[in-house]
Amino acid sequence: MKYAVAVKQVPGTADISVDSGGNLIRSAGTSVLDLYCEYALRRILAVRAPEDEVTVFTMGPGHASEALRRCLCLGADRAFLISDASFAGSDTWATSLVLSEFIRRFLPDADLIVFGRTASDGGTGQVPSETAGLLSVQQFCYVDDFYVEDGNINVTQDYGAFVRSCRVPAGSVIAFAGTDPCGTLMSISDRISGMRKPLTKISREDLGIPPGSAGIKGSKTAVIGTHAVEIRRKNRKVAAGPSGAADIILKELEAFR
Repeated sequence: MKYAVAVKQVPGTADISVDSGGNLIRSAGTSVLDLYCEYALRRILAVRAPEDEVTVFTMGPGHASEALRRCLCLGADRAFLISDASFAGSDTWATSLVLSEFIRRFLPDADLIVFGRTASDGGTGQVPSETAGLLSVQQFCYVDDFYVEDGNINVTQDYGAFVRSCRVPAGSVIAFAGTDPCGTLMSISDRISGMRKPLTKISREDLGIPPGSAGIKGSKTAVIGTHAVEIRRKNRKVAAGPSGAADIILKELEAFR
């Protein structure tokens, strides 16, 4: 079984900044492997057989190789960094265009294309579905349970109002719904092994994508403007027993009716 896992490097802090066009400045501050992506990778590594191959890939600036290297230390076999100056500022559509072309050219025999539910720096959750659409393959989002039996991939999707269990055709896209905020601790031997694994850089020319097809020029999203929102909360501290506290809460709620 060949697994292709898409990951992303995101800001490691809530203190982020954007440029005049509303694009995230990724060179500022620290960056980490997105928790949703790490969770998706760990779910795949948990079921891999000895003969299976797990490939991770990401689209981003040069320092996104740090996120890929963590994936290799976690247990992935090889990594691809899709990086080109012309990709800067890509929205979800342009990103999906680049990722789908990469998969088509470099991982055409992948049995499963794996994503996390969303990326914590954007929260759109659109890239898995858009990538599946551009590849013309089936998509299975909100995956909760996942297992491989007799060479067949089986998933359970949790839509909240209902749950669906189904068998996934080879070459499909799946997106795991969960995350693990605690992350993963690695041993020294895992780190040494991960540093020795191959990491390949892919450019726009390698993908055969025409200039202007990605990045800001190829994006369909127009940022009208950005501004910081200051949240002010009014707090009250009272000393009261259970019944008294309940009365205070009821009075506060009545004031907002």
